[in-house]
Amino acid sequence: MKSISIDIETFSSVNLQKSGVYRYAESEDFEILLFGYSVDGGEVQVVDLARGEKIPQEIISALTDDSVIKWAFNTQFERICLSKWIGLPTGTYLSPKSWHCTMIWAATLGLPLSLEGVGAVLGLEKQKLSEGKNLIKYFCIPCSPTKTNGGRTRNLPHHDIEKWEMFISYNKRDVESEMAIQNKLSKFPVSKTEWQNYHLDQIINDRGINLDMDFVKQAISCDEKFKIENMEKAKEITGLENPNSPAQLKDWLLEQGMETDSLSKAVVSELLVNADGEIHEALSIRQQLAKSSVKKYTAMENAVCSDSRARGLIQFYGANRTGRYSGRLIQVQNLPQNHLRDLKQARDLVKLGNFIALDLLYDSIPNVLSELIRTAFIPKSGCRFIVADFSAIEARVIAWLAGEQWRMDVFANGGDIYCASASQMFNVPVEKNGINGHLRQKGKQAELACIAHDSLVLTDKGLVPIQDITIKHKLWDGEDWVKHDGVICRGEKEVLTYEGLTATKDHLVWVEGKSRPIQFGEAATSKAHLIQTGNGRRAIWLGENNKCTEEMECKDESLLCPNTMHRLSQYTVAKFKQLKIWKIKRLPEMLSTKEYTFVATEKTYCRKAALRESKGKELPFIWGKGYKIQFSLSSQCRNMDIGKCRKCTPRFRDGQDRQQWKLRRGQYSFCSKKYKSSQQKNISNPRFQTRKLALCKKCCYKDDIQWHDKRRNYKRSRNGSYRTEKELETNPSKVRVYDILNAGKNHRFTVSNVLVHNCGYGGSVGALKAMGAIQMGLTEEELQPLVNAWRKSNPNIVRLWWDVDKAVKSSIKERTITTSQGINFIYQSGILFIRLPSGRRLAYVKPLIGENRFGGESVTYEGVGGTKKWERIESYGPKFVENIVQAISRDILAEAMLRLASHGFEIVMHVHDEVVLEVPVAKSSIEEVCRIMSETPTWAKGLILNADGYECEFYRKD
Repeated sequence: MKSISIDIETFSSVNLQKSGVYRYAESEDFEILLFGYSVDGGEVQVVDLARGEKIPQEIISALTDDSVIKWAFNTQFERICLSKWIGLPTGTYLSPKSWHCTMIWAATLGLPLSLEGVGAVLGLEKQKLSEGKNLIKYFCIPCSPTKTNGGRTRNLPHHDIEKWEMFISYNKRDVESEMAIQNKLSKFPVSKTEWQNYHLDQIINDRGINLDMDFVKQAISCDEKFKIENMEKAKEITGLENPNSPAQLKDWLLEQGMETDSLSKAVVSELLVNADGEIHEALSIRQQLAKSSVKKYTAMENAVCSDSRARGLIQFYGANRTGRYSGRLIQVQNLPQNHLRDLKQARDLVKLGNFIALDLLYDSIPNVLSELIRTAFIPKSGCRFIVADFSAIEARVIAWLAGEQWRMDVFANGGDIYCASASQMFNVPVEKNGINGHLRQKGKQAELACIAHDSLVLTDKGLVPIQDITIKHKLWDGEDWVKHDGVICRGEKEVLTYEGLTATKDHLVWVEGKSRPIQFGEAATSKAHLIQTGNGRRAIWLGENNKCTEEMECKDESLLCPNTMHRLSQYTVAKFKQLKIWKIKRLPEMLSTKEYTFVATEKTYCRKAALRESKGKELPFIWGKGYKIQFSLSSQCRNMDIGKCRKCTPRFRDGQDRQQWKLRRGQYSFCSKKYKSSQQKNISNPRFQTRKLALCKKCCYKDDIQWHDKRRNYKRSRNGSYRTEKELETNPSKVRVYDILNAGKNHRFTVSNVLVHNCGYGGSVGALKAMGAIQMGLTEEELQPLVNAWRKSNPNIVRLWWDVDKAVKSSIKERTITTSQGINFIYQSGILFIRLPSGRRLAYVKPLIGENRFGGESVTYEGVGGTKKWERIESYGPKFVENIVQAISRDILAEAMLRLASHGFEIVMHVHDEVVLEVPVAKSSIEEVCRIMSETPTWAKGLILNADGYECEFYRKD
């Protein structure tokens, strides 16, 4: 016997998705129901363990024989479950060394991480049976007791013999499908080194990491106590039976004079700006109760095993285009940062259950609990953590790969890359806080990746704080749900808030009337309206139930005006919002939800004019305070300057509709039911033209205006602009900022209800803006010269981008092998392979040369896209370079972990480019760990690596 292919079906009362396989198999009622197997590719056999059949002894022996290769799709599940079945104690599992995973094999070729998905893409003759989900639900998880089923909590084979026979067939088919995948992929075997990396990953997952469960339980208790107390407080303030109910709270807010159509996190944050008194307190409580990051404590409680260790937290090859690792269960790849100076004190208070002191000492208990999440990970008794990570690993890799020697020299000499970059760009010496020190900022800007803000991102799971975004979340880019490559924290930077968005003023945003994004600061100072989800007039998402515009407009049709105002752009309806402290005093009040709207026309004795029935789906753009609006009083148009109210000329006569008040103050002059004109002599009856309509309300009740109308004036109005650019720029605040890598093909996502750019590769002016150029003191005029200077000083990196682009296209067109900078591009059997210096290959399935949205050539390939569906994905040179750099960085980390393991270090966790080691007290040192990590791989001659680290008694960010 050389190999055996295995698939099992199991039962456990523990939720597999929430708790993972390690905790799942620990359950007292855990049981293997069916054991399907094939020896050396022979006929598939199924052992019906649930009905008393026995697994042959030679098969049981093979499970512990490392000379026999065991195959399965997601072998971790079979290996851990069988470890429990043969009686191994918690923490001891079958050695992973002789287990090979078909799922990982598929991932190395860019295929989906599901048996069903791989089978569909490969077009297998024997694919996974679709009935499987229902059968698993019936036999593999507890059932609810009912009168019909006699009150039982579990379905056994004899409860439905027909289903059970189908289940046996399902189990057999899974083994057949797994074997068919092996045959299909046999031309592209996984390297021995990569199997070694996989086996080390399994050892790390088996080892797990210790959790301070006393602290975790107290944190959960503190959170629950906080929620109960605040719910009672909210009931006292509002008098509501359930103040956590959005419907009830919205009604209460309306009674207090604040109307809102949503109580999402983003909207609540906006409402809090202008709220005070009990309204502010009620909204603050709701905001605190909605804190989601503390749910990680519950995830810990769900995943922890009986020995207080959490296992299965890392997914090998989770990002299958680069091979990088990803998180599972607790999501250690995306833990909140800690910034509390007295971190240990706060932790001790929580662990002791001293919630009163915690409440007295800290402003926000949820925020404290969030920052303490990392500290729940502790070393076992007699050990401490040594945490080490690579320094600027991707910057070093791209410099080495491109042969940018001056950058490598800086790293080799331990120099300041920002000063060196500025010196290279401007041909003068630059020293930090010394000669030409002011240029360091420009060098720094050219080197940084990107920045962003700490706010709520629209995902397929709802609104999520940017720091809590994981690669599992799909982001809304204005057109579709897209994937991304994770969140980057950029430290503390100055931000400003405008139209509900809080961001650095350099960040790129989309505004109405512009086809390309502009700087956030420019948008704010020019009073431009931020676009919620894009320019394309595609369906947007709004409200708490993710209803698209088309659905909402059916209900709100009576509130919409199909006609346009002169010079005012039309955009898809987003949401209506009332600002309590400010009213539009130059136009009739808009879109009252309590009263009907009418067309304002100049008719004798102020008669009403019928509004034609609307079939449109778009709301005309409504400008804010101080904007000029043109009304046509006859066949011609004329400006109505609201800064200086001019008298009507004799040509337009001097009748009842003469403007007697400035529109900036006072009552409404158009058809207001509360105003009667006292003068009526020369009566004329001109009308507004059909496409120049205004709305007025029946009586003054509440103001409903568009969500983006935020106390600003049209910049062409000389007298209407009451806030200057300088005033905006002198009121920033400093907060932690983040950005998201590569959000879909359009490189954008929705945050705080508006569309913003993300960070990525390429180095254009737009990238510099998104990276913080203006925020760091650079002017708009300096950006293009700065880009040119950076590119001029880094010619090899720029050349690398487009050499790779050319090599990829040549390989696809000519079906051949091309080479650039030591990277091989190979077209084989309908797959583009990029062979890295380590020997590992990145795979792009069915590549084609197509045309991009700008009319140029682009490369597309098939893969799992932003919708988690198999689809065609677009790429280009700089993006391929990004994948290559990240993949090489991953290989460096993987090899460093192999070296650490060979030196006897026990890795309990790794996050991005950081490793966490559990080391006995007084054994080894930070210096030894960093030295081992900094060793250059044999395949990366000339690459300068460096690692830094620290020791800690509980996990934290140094």
